[in-house]
Amino acid sequence: MDNSEPKNIGFDMKDAISDLYRKYGHGDSAHAFNSLLIWSKDMKISAYVRPGLYSAKLYDAGPNTWFFPVGSNEQKKAFIEDRLQEKGLVLRYMTPEDLDFVKESFPDTFEIEPAVSDSEYICDRDTIENLPGKGLSRKKRYVKQLVKEHTFRIKNLDKDTIPDVNYILNIWRRNKDFDPGCKDHNALEAMFENMDALGIFGIVLYMDEVPCSVMGGYLLSDDTVDCCVQKSVINEYGLQYYVRQCFSATVPELVRYYNFEEDLGIEGLRQAKEFMHPCKMIDMYTGIQK
Repeated sequence: MDNSEPKNIGFDMKDAISDLYRKYGHGDSAHAFNSLLIWSKDMKISAYVRPGLYSAKLYDAGPNTWFFPVGSNEQKKAFIEDRLQEKGLVLRYMTPEDLDFVKESFPDTFEIEPAVSDSEYICDRDTIENLPGKGLSRKKRYVKQLVKEHTFRIKNLDKDTIPDVNYILNIWRRNKDFDPGCKDHNALEAMFENMDALGIFGIVLYMDEVPCSVMGGYLLSDDTVDCCVQKSVINEYGLQYYVRQCFSATVPELVRYYNFEEDLGIEGLRQAKEFMHPCKMIDMYTGIQK
């Protein structure tokens, strides 16, 4: 039995995790190195990495709770078998492909529950940029009216615009409507402190010369960007849609999809993501040892 302990997530793990993700991953943001590093403090997770496999342990979710492992089928089976011996194994962030693996390799071993709050929203680039169809026609009118009534300018997200990003974040955190369930203070700090190393790019949007929105992300693959931050502090109809359009204009041409990650079970966040008309979801599941 392998009793190796997971370790604090650091850049010394980046190449190993990223190589395994590219070879064996299923396109979700939860298992990407950037997400693991960014959320390591807020989610209290550490990474377990060995040749051919990695996973992450969620310490606050129980003594034997893990992200579903990423790696070869042989390594995944051995990893799960080892953790089953410890009893009370819980596997989080299981994609549909992972679920198929569990059903085949460990029949009648886990209770499977849909993890709706962990599922990820994928939007088509054309929908973000053009707001096509009747379902988005009202949002399109809001954007048109917004641009008519206000002046806007855009700056790239970099070290020179970090003071304006902090201005936006400070107001956003003080907002009385801020949902305490979205505890991402450390995640945002880690993201902006390590922008270059994580390959994060984005924009800061100014409305009437006042910083109003920040949006950024990184490449999950050649055709998909993970949108890991979008914060706005001015309540104007159409602003959320307009900042996405501005961000999309800076993204490489090969990109076709935007991953807006999970909704964390926060009703307002869920509604906002549903209103973006996602073209598909990456459904997630949780497996609980019987």
